[in-house]
Amino acid sequence: MSPALANAPSAVPDAELALQPLLPPGSRILRSRRLSNTEAEVWVEFRGGSSPVIMRLNAAGRWEQDLNATLARGASQLQALARQQAAGLPAGFGQTAPDQPPPASLPPASSLIRPADREQETQRALSGAGRADPFVPQNVRAPEPLPDLPPLPELPPPPPEGEVPTAGATPPPTPTPDPAAFARSVQVSGFIQIGGESFALISAPATIPAVVQTGQDYQTAQVARVSVPERQVVLLEGGETVVKTMQDTTVIVGAP
Repeated sequence: MSPALANAPSAVPDAELALQPLLPPGSRILRSRRLSNTEAEVWVEFRGGSSPVIMRLNAAGRWEQDLNATLARGASQLQALARQQAAGLPAGFGQTAPDQPPPASLPPASSLIRPADREQETQRALSGAGRADPFVPQNVRAPEPLPDLPPLPELPPPPPEGEVPTAGATPPPTPTPDPAAFARSVQVSGFIQIGGESFALISAPATIPAVVQTGQDYQTAQVARVSVPERQVVLLEGGETVVKTMQDTTVIVGAP
């Protein structure tokens, strides 16, 4: 951080120092300002974009990241972006089509085919089939008996008490690391669609929440698709495809 930012009247150096160990590699702190006696806002630059992080003083007097407030701050950014973009949209954009004309009237009930009586139709089918029950299949062979099972193999007797078997125990297999572990930890907090552009607010443990769109990178994962109607974000990492769906629909924001 430059001395000019550190000495600015609105800067909060203690909050910046507390956030620095939590930042991913390649990111840097741009500026900070105090929102209240116990709350501060720190702007962080990462991969060409900047995002705010909300820091809060805990009961012990130490600064720590407030993830819920940070996500809410990102959602308000989406709403502000929607209002700015909606101001330039043409009149009537986003409105529903006018009501469709009512369907043509149905024909009178006298012209409809009356339903057949189930009992009469059943009796007619039985009399025409020439047998008691036409639904029972004919010429069905009885199942052949199953062959006798071979006898079970005899197991060797257990070793005497206190004697260790000569064959060594097979070591457990070494677990294979998950190549898409980071993509599976991503959570989706909000969506917005402006014209033909779709954006999503996502976050992951020990990372900065960010507003992303298709084609951008988020840490080690690539955003392959953002679908507002399906409320899904498709991520690519380690050769695997991970689909994340938003569960809390109350956080979704959109253009007015």
